[in-house]
Amino acid sequence: MARPPKELTPEKSVEDLLGSKIRKLRLARGWEITELAAKVFVSPGRISSIETANDPPGRDLTLKLEQVLDAKGALLELQMLIRTEAFKNYAQRFLHDQASARSIHEFSPGIPGLLQTSDYARALMAVDHSDDPEGLEESVVRRAERQEVFGRKNPPWLWVVLAEPALHQVHGSLEIMAGQIDHLLEMGEHPYIHIQVLPIDQPAVPGSISLLTLRDGTRTAYAEGFNTGTYYHEPSDVDRHQRVYDHVQAGALGIDASAQVMRDARRKHQR
Repeated sequence: MARPPKELTPEKSVEDLLGSKIRKLRLARGWEITELAAKVFVSPGRISSIETANDPPGRDLTLKLEQVLDAKGALLELQMLIRTEAFKNYAQRFLHDQASARSIHEFSPGIPGLLQTSDYARALMAVDHSDDPEGLEESVVRRAERQEVFGRKNPPWLWVVLAEPALHQVHGSLEIMAGQIDHLLEMGEHPYIHIQVLPIDQPAVPGSISLLTLRDGTRTAYAEGFNTGTYYHEPSDVDRHQRVYDHVQAGALGIDASAQVMRDARRKHQR
């Protein structure tokens, strides 16, 4: 005798709500799990995991389910909420504010997310998603979406101090690194994007620092290390991080000299 389907609790989480909606839409059409799975080209076990909130679908699968179940956008909206919640709590508010900031000043030991190519981002995050290729692609898409701020009418003023080792450490392949440096040089040609390189022989700080000036003039600071981060709103905390950023920037090369360092590093990645 078949086991009864797991009771869902839609109020528990967005994942549960999404699974519940998919099950209801499937049952309303009189389809078994195997039928829905065949229509979207996945295994019945995958559909079962989605409906029981054990493994929510990525964007591509959600779009297929939307079309097959005629969900009129409801599933994609929930999937987008899940993607937003996937960011760790310490980063959610910062990323929200960064997307609408008037200016962004950042020190980074690696290529910052706002300036990463998709190939570089994929190579950088591959280790953390070694057993989750779908999750890796979702993360790459999210990172690329953040860069859409530079295409708006009033893009933010971005000033980056980049640690020089980031230009030499290979992520993915030499071709990927060459393409990433080409992208940095191209982005640096925009009048609202400035990139300074902090030479290897200059003191840096562990982790990254981002200083935001929001549209209403509010200033905030975000500091991040490996798998940890803190978003600061108190003026005293923001001032403290501003001083750290100022000290680091004081040791950085000028814009033109930084561009030359990037071109030199790019040549080393050529075959």
